[in-house]
Amino acid sequence: MTRTAPDDDPWLDVAAQTGAGSGVLAQAGARIAVIEYVLPLDAQTGVPRKKTVPDQLRDALFGQPLPTVAEIGSAGGVASDVPPMGTYAILDAARVTNLPEVLESSRLEHRCLFSGKAYEDLKHAAPWIVRLEEGNTFARRLFTRGQACWHLWDSQPGIYIRSRASLDDLWRHFRKFTRIQDEAGNWFYFRFWEPRRLRAVVNNMDAADSERFLAGISGLVAIDPRGKAELVTNDAAV
Repeated sequence: MTRTAPDDDPWLDVAAQTGAGSGVLAQAGARIAVIEYVLPLDAQTGVPRKKTVPDQLRDALFGQPLPTVAEIGSAGGVASDVPPMGTYAILDAARVTNLPEVLESSRLEHRCLFSGKAYEDLKHAAPWIVRLEEGNTFARRLFTRGQACWHLWDSQPGIYIRSRASLDDLWRHFRKFTRIQDEAGNWFYFRFWEPRRLRAVVNNMDAADSERFLAGISGLVAIDPRGKAELVTNDAAV
C-alpha cells in the first residue's frame, strides 16, 4: 500500500493485488493469532437464552477489556471516562442478499462506506459498517450455520472490528482504504473487508501503513467457516 484514496473518490471495480502472508507476527503494531476449533451456532430452536456468537469467539468479539494506559491517558487520566469497547462488522453487500434493507430493519446502527453516486449505483454490492449488539437477531445470524438463506456463517460476509471509537469515526477512517494507489499511480479497488484476505492485507503493510490502518482499532477478526478465526491485535493500542 502506498497511498489511500481521498474521502470523496468513487469506488473503482479493480481488484487489489495482495500477496500471501505467513507467520504470527505481522508488521510493527500488528500481531496475528489463530483461534482454533470455532464451531458455528445452530438455529438454537427452543433455546430460551440464545447465544449471539460461538463460545470460542465470545471474549474476542464481546469481551470488555480494561482500558489501557494509553486509553486512560487519552481520556484525561480518568479510567471511567474511557468509552466501552464496541463491536463492529464491515459486511459485503454482494455476499448478503438485500443487505441495505436487512440492516435497515435490524435496529443496529449502520452506514455504507460509499456515498453520493457510488452509493446510489453500488449500495447492493458495497461494504457496510454496522455496530453489533449482543442479543441482536441479525448479529446472531452472522454466526449461524443452517439451511435458511439468512444463516450467514458460510457466506463469509465480512470482518469484525473491536474499537472504542464511534461508528461515524470508524466510517470516516475505513473510507480512506476503499482504494489504494500503487507506485505507478494506478488506483485499485481494495477489498480489505474480505476475511480470506485479512492476513495478506496486514502482512503486506509496512510499519507506517499498519499504523494508519489500525489507528483507533483494538482488534480485527476474520472467520474461516471451516473452523478457525484469525485475530489481528494492535500492539500500538496497548
